[in-house]
Amino acid sequence: MIMKTKKRNYIFLAVLMMGIATMMTGCAKEDIASNDNGGGTNPTDMNVDELNVKVTADMPTAVLSSFDENSMGAALVRRLSNTTTSLDENTKMVLIKGEDIKNRPITEWFQAAKIYLKGGFIAVEKPRNAHMVEVAEQLSTKLEQATVELMTQSGHVTITPPKQQSGNAINSDAARINARVANIAAIAGRRGAASGTDAVAEMVIFSPRGYYQCEPHQGVLVSSSYTDKDGKEVVQEEIHNPDYTKRSSGCLADGAAMWLNTKNAQTTTNKATNRADGQGAINELMSASEEHYYQRNLWAYDWNSQDRKKPNGFTETIRVWGSHNMKTNKDYYFVEQKALSAVGGQQEGDARFDANKTLYVGPYKENEWMDASYDYDGVHYTGYYGAYWHDGTYSLNLVGSGTIKLEDALPTTDNNTTSTSIAVGETHSETSTVGVSMGMVGFNPSVGLNYSHGWTDGTSYTMTTTTNTKEIAVQKNTEANKVIWKYQIGQTPYADMDTDKHRLAPAAVTTDVNMDNQACWSVENPEGEYTLEVTSNSYIQSLWSNRDNWRCHNVVSPSTENNKYKLIVPNRAVQTWHMDVTFPEIGQEGHEGQKGLLTQYLKEQFPDLYQTKQSLADKTAESENTIKILVNQADYLLHNTDGGQTLREYALDLGISQYTIKWFTTDDKHSVYTVDVKAKE
Repeated sequence: MIMKTKKRNYIFLAVLMMGIATMMTGCAKEDIASNDNGGGTNPTDMNVDELNVKVTADMPTAVLSSFDENSMGAALVRRLSNTTTSLDENTKMVLIKGEDIKNRPITEWFQAAKIYLKGGFIAVEKPRNAHMVEVAEQLSTKLEQATVELMTQSGHVTITPPKQQSGNAINSDAARINARVANIAAIAGRRGAASGTDAVAEMVIFSPRGYYQCEPHQGVLVSSSYTDKDGKEVVQEEIHNPDYTKRSSGCLADGAAMWLNTKNAQTTTNKATNRADGQGAINELMSASEEHYYQRNLWAYDWNSQDRKKPNGFTETIRVWGSHNMKTNKDYYFVEQKALSAVGGQQEGDARFDANKTLYVGPYKENEWMDASYDYDGVHYTGYYGAYWHDGTYSLNLVGSGTIKLEDALPTTDNNTTSTSIAVGETHSETSTVGVSMGMVGFNPSVGLNYSHGWTDGTSYTMTTTTNTKEIAVQKNTEANKVIWKYQIGQTPYADMDTDKHRLAPAAVTTDVNMDNQACWSVENPEGEYTLEVTSNSYIQSLWSNRDNWRCHNVVSPSTENNKYKLIVPNRAVQTWHMDVTFPEIGQEGHEGQKGLLTQYLKEQFPDLYQTKQSLADKTAESENTIKILVNQADYLLHNTDGGQTLREYALDLGISQYTIKWFTTDDKHSVYTVDVKAKE
């Protein structure tokens, strides 16, 4: 097949050179300005990506490394509107090379931990396993200290160490980072990047609400098959080597910037309405416990038997909600799998030959050929038609101890609209706080975010799917607790292998094909952590022809097969905390009569904050992750101009110039937390 395409090489190169010449002579000054994310207008600027940059990550970023101009790191820098070379109080993201991690001052890790806790991002380009381990170790040791500093830096919060320091205290943020690093290393190992010199990803970005992982630029085995004129299937396997250019790395950086913008928007619009009160679905009340975001290239062949690679053409997002029912001692795991194959659509002009934009090269009319028509070795070749999404197989499975049961999964079969609710416990309203629930809607928590996976007594999971495109059918099957979905187009573009007649591929499979699968499991008597096994295979098919007939040409794009994700352990322990108001100033016995009034004012203005007895969920009975968030938000609300001013005026009316709110337990295993409020400075 390769030998038959020599003449087509010349035709292809001629067309390509004409397209490049047109592009170079047609670039206007403002066109380059739109490409240069820094806002420059120099039409000869060699640092631009030669792409129309559509996504810009608008966040102050400390760039701690120098990146090669063709690298993804450099491309992402060009998409950042505000960069510095050091960390400061305004830093929202840290960007560094994996190889530079051990060369930075140790104090930067503490600053990075605070940035992370405040909803920021830590981005590492081309990390190896050792680099990821270093990230996990450094952050794990700094997150606890950073949490305390963020809580106490205002000067209003005091933490008294417990009489007995438990060795079982768990820092949820550190556990989350360690689980992510383990997941990244496992995926890289199955891909064959287990050696110490191989990058486990092109870039990894950590955030409190999930992490981004981009497949590394490395040699990838691509299999293809076609049916020859004798009806025999011919299989080819080729290694496709990396292609580092400003353009290809720019496409990768676009995907990262888009993810950053999405996560940043979720952080700034977060609402503190996370009480699991039996009034709605868990996946509506809470953010996902964890989000895994993975991107890799999508591959096809062009009419010249050359590979067409669409950077970040395939993206997979796995969202997991984990919750524990205290009364029944059950874990529940709700999983959503979004698999997007971005073929690119029917582009016009030179764009139809640009694999960065589309893998579908036409023709756009039935029975129309490409222009690369020629005779070679007695055979008349009339062109190539493709590529288009043909079918995909996806599966989800939960593995671990205890009795695991698949409660339900959607979609069920073919094209339907389905909604289902899975009861988790008794449906009634709970007064206890799960994680955190504050009375100021719209308030953005500055630290923690651990409440996103909690416990519940009376909520449910809700799953809903909409009708898939009519050209794609889906069939669901189950094997024990594993659920498998098979998607496939109903009509192939070729009508008859012995004719030059053919149908067009449905438009729905030449653009972006998005699969949305959902499943829910319950686990009786859960113990330890659980593993989610994920498979996702996306198949691209194309059609090429000669004078005699059309032939099917299948391309198996690199697949994310058998990925395993360690899941975050839900909160399985309930802690009982007491709350009280004290008056530390001299002669405070004179305030005894006013204590009840001030307490009542607190309850009226902050009903979710002030409860004399609170049941808080955490990983273990000795851990204090949730109370730290609660105290930190109380500190913010009580000293906020809008939230706390009225209460301070009440206190002054009662003759109280200073008071302290205290949280404590009676088991001597936890710290005592206090927030000091001065009614009059």
